[in-house]
Amino acid sequence: MSTEYVPAAEVRPETFMVRASDHLRRGTQRGRELRTGIESAIAGYRRYFDFLSIAEDDVRAAAASSLARLQTWSPEAAEEVAAVAQGAEIPVEELMEVIARTEIMTLAPASATECSTVSFTRPGGSLAAQNWDWAADFSTLWHINDVGAVPGQLRHVGIAEYGMPGKIGLNEAGVGVLLNILKHEGDGPGGVPIHMILERVLSTASTLAEALEIIHSAPTTSSSIITVVTADEVVQVEIANAEKRERRAGAGFLLHTNHFLHPELIPGSLELNATSTSRARHAHLEQRLEDYAKQVGTSGGPESTADLTDLLTTGPGEAPVSCTPDPGATYGDRSATLVTVQIDPKRKQLDLAPGSPADGMQGNRRYQL
Repeated sequence: MSTEYVPAAEVRPETFMVRASDHLRRGTQRGRELRTGIESAIAGYRRYFDFLSIAEDDVRAAAASSLARLQTWSPEAAEEVAAVAQGAEIPVEELMEVIARTEIMTLAPASATECSTVSFTRPGGSLAAQNWDWAADFSTLWHINDVGAVPGQLRHVGIAEYGMPGKIGLNEAGVGVLLNILKHEGDGPGGVPIHMILERVLSTASTLAEALEIIHSAPTTSSSIITVVTADEVVQVEIANAEKRERRAGAGFLLHTNHFLHPELIPGSLELNATSTSRARHAHLEQRLEDYAKQVGTSGGPESTADLTDLLTTGPGEAPVSCTPDPGATYGDRSATLVTVQIDPKRKQLDLAPGSPADGMQGNRRYQL
């Protein structure tokens, strides 16, 4: 579980599969079986927070604040997080340094660039795909997450960083979630972790309406965009600390990278960092959609998620939708597409491939829920 950079396409992630009788046993099993990875993730984020000049005391305070907010918002989820910590034999506050990493990073003036998402809404046949970009130094600190149902909850499969109960994925009801980070004035630590909101949607939402209700109910303090994917519709929820707004295509494509698009949230919005490629990637994807429309004409939209990953594939000289670190990039300044995700809710099908689609997706794994 080294935090040294391993090319993303060469990673062969661990699969964590848990089947338990309740959420507490499920959490304990996660902590016990993934203890080494969790310890490595905590060490990795502490190193990264130090690189971002976030003081250790501030990290601990932010983690504790997010834990308290989670305990109020979803006691059941907080109990499972505590069980994970118990299984890993670490204090729950240390585990929260990973789970609440997005909220903690609001204490830094800039953040790494991550993620390009494309979806297509067609009643009964909507599709979505994402290049999950993150710091290349975390290329080995994620795993495939196959989480069995417990009473009152749903089975879901996806990816998670070590220690997180959930992240990006699809549940057995055909509800999926994707995630892009954003930045806005007023962002701060201490909110319900965005990754726990994703986990709650995957574990408990059987419909689009239920997923949106969960997202809107969470007291958030950081900024992100959650793409909720169902067979009938795809909805993007932009989150600007406490404020949330929805974007819908009606029918057709929705794109998102890492800057705000909802007109009510653009005032006060910020770039992730001084060298952000978000707008260049978005412009590239818009041009690709124009070219795609000319090719298909009136024949309709994409027939499979493979058409979407084709849109997400770029090469040298193009905007880095498929992101590969520059050869000379050093720790903290090298971003990469760590995973390519494809979601087909109608078929209840999920594809997860280490690296970007430009890498060939040789390690792709397909799950049928």
